[in-house]
Amino acid sequence: MRNAHRFVEFQNGLLCMLLLFCLIRPAESGVIYVDNRAGNNALNGISPKIVSGQNGPVKTIKRALEYARPGDKIILIKNDTPYHESFTLSGKRFSGLGQEKFTILGNGATISGAIPVPQDGWKPLQDGLWKVTPFRKGYFNLYLDGKTLPEFRSETDDEIKLSDIPAGSWAVHKGAIVYRELKNQLPPKEAFSLAGMSVGLSMIDVEGVQISDVTFENFRIDGINVHDRCKDIVLEKVTCTGNGRCGLAVNGTSQVEVIDSKLTDNRMEDLLITEQGVANLKQTTLGKKAALAP
Repeated sequence: MRNAHRFVEFQNGLLCMLLLFCLIRPAESGVIYVDNRAGNNALNGISPKIVSGQNGPVKTIKRALEYARPGDKIILIKNDTPYHESFTLSGKRFSGLGQEKFTILGNGATISGAIPVPQDGWKPLQDGLWKVTPFRKGYFNLYLDGKTLPEFRSETDDEIKLSDIPAGSWAVHKGAIVYRELKNQLPPKEAFSLAGMSVGLSMIDVEGVQISDVTFENFRIDGINVHDRCKDIVLEKVTCTGNGRCGLAVNGTSQVEVIDSKLTDNRMEDLLITEQGVANLKQTTLGKKAALAP
């Protein structure tokens, strides 16, 4: 019995030491690499290049998020091809840990929501006009070679007159996009695209997040939507452009610091703040005045 009692005391002492070690040891954070050209989602993401076995970058941001833990850093490899995906950060798993923020470092990469217009998506009208009907309604945008094309809008609330649309411009008409071709231009043969995916990055109920050096463009609604209950969010060297509703939306009780960034050339608003949302801008360029909504 005496030996059994000593064994129990030894176990308890060992458990206390392990617990104390866990409490005093510094928090460890991992790094996950993403490469949309050379990466593979069967790899583990711990190396920027494929080196051996399972070691190498994953292909998508969504795959990196499946591996991620609190305080981790996701590093994007910049390629000529944008990352065509959207993703969400929600809850403690995608929050900071101790002094370490949960970080997405873009290295100048672009995340795009554009989808190509197929050749048979265009329907000819008359007088050089073409029509394409997006599957989802509400917000629109049209691009050529990834660049936003000018939109023609009526100065009043009257319905658009198709005959008024200038060459090289488009307008929304009865749930469709109507575009007037340029001279010697044939839209089905060119690289037109639409704002397709809804939101580039959505955040809800996260704390201690940093997004750096990345562009969110050509999404149907918002480039970044900070939905609610988000604290200590930092956007640094972030560009949001060409999105169908706005570049950045800050909602609910969320608090965001925007540093050295650009929110420009979005269709409706560049910065939209609703409810009790707070956006603290530092050295940030806005294409138009921030919009406030209840």
